[in-house]
Amino acid sequence: MNVKEFIIDENSSILECLKKLNDIGGKILFLVDRNLKVKGSLTDGDIRRALIKGLTVNYSAKNIAKKDFIFLRKDSEHEAKKIMERYKIKFIPLLDDKGRIIKIYQNEKKKDDFSKIAVLIMAGGKGKRLLPLTEIKPKPLLEIGNTSLIEKIIDTFILEGFKNIYVSLNYKKEMIEKKLISKYPDIFDDSSFIKEKRPLGTAGALFHLRKIEEETVIVHNADIINDIDFSTLIKFHKKNKNEITSVLIPQKIQIDYGVVSVDKKSLLNIVEKPTLEFFILSGINVFQKNVLKNLKEKYLDMDQLLNEKIKEKRKVGYYLHNGFWYDVGNKESYERISKVYGG
Repeated sequence: MNVKEFIIDENSSILECLKKLNDIGGKILFLVDRNLKVKGSLTDGDIRRALIKGLTVNYSAKNIAKKDFIFLRKDSEHEAKKIMERYKIKFIPLLDDKGRIIKIYQNEKKKDDFSKIAVLIMAGGKGKRLLPLTEIKPKPLLEIGNTSLIEKIIDTFILEGFKNIYVSLNYKKEMIEKKLISKYPDIFDDSSFIKEKRPLGTAGALFHLRKIEEETVIVHNADIINDIDFSTLIKFHKKNKNEITSVLIPQKIQIDYGVVSVDKKSLLNIVEKPTLEFFILSGINVFQKNVLKNLKEKYLDMDQLLNEKIKEKRKVGYYLHNGFWYDVGNKESYERISKVYGG
């Protein structure tokens, strides 16, 4: 790999970094000082997160770059591959004793065989929180950059090698079905769509996949944008022999007040301005087909289904995603992500 393509001056703006990332295919940049010493790494996802938070493209890129990036000091292809697999990263720089890049390792993986894996995209919701935008067009077809929400999700799966893709539909189902068959004639036909006669919630459509040939189903909401590597997710799911794997997103909330613990009469403890750390459901779950066989055709949300399977003592694991993830749930969030992808 040509190292010069992947380095940029640490004083560059976000806009300059975006342009260079676009030139090299949106991979990764390493910010360097005047002596070419690496000061941090920056990806497309890092920039999108910053713009979503409200930073402008003229903001200094070094303020959002990762200072604790992973690197090697010893030239070892074997060690590089091992680290990239362990930390689920695609690039590692080899640095000399002055912190300058000598070479960059890339995790070039072969496409896996996903013939026994199905993808179900949940696209039946009305998108009430996005009114009036969804009065004419269903939420999955809302534009994001030069495509739509659901097309962006489908393109990601196709690029990774998934071909068995199903879509559950309810609200304005004809519009979505027509669009997808027209754009992806090799992927979709009439049998690819679960047409709900009534809303079935965020998990009810799984009932219709209980007899499919594929052994595993990835369920993906149609209103989330992310950079999850789905082949890595499937490997994790199989390695851990899970019957269900739920993708979780770590979250932190800073409380601006002192938080007090009490009993019936007394103060027990005070923590000043604590940071709460927790996990949220991402809208992405992996199921083995055998856990679907007893489902009934009824309204069912994903949290309810997961709780039921936990009570049944099924092996329900989780996969933590620390990368880019964004929920397009309301007008404000849609307008923000539209500016990021369309700007």
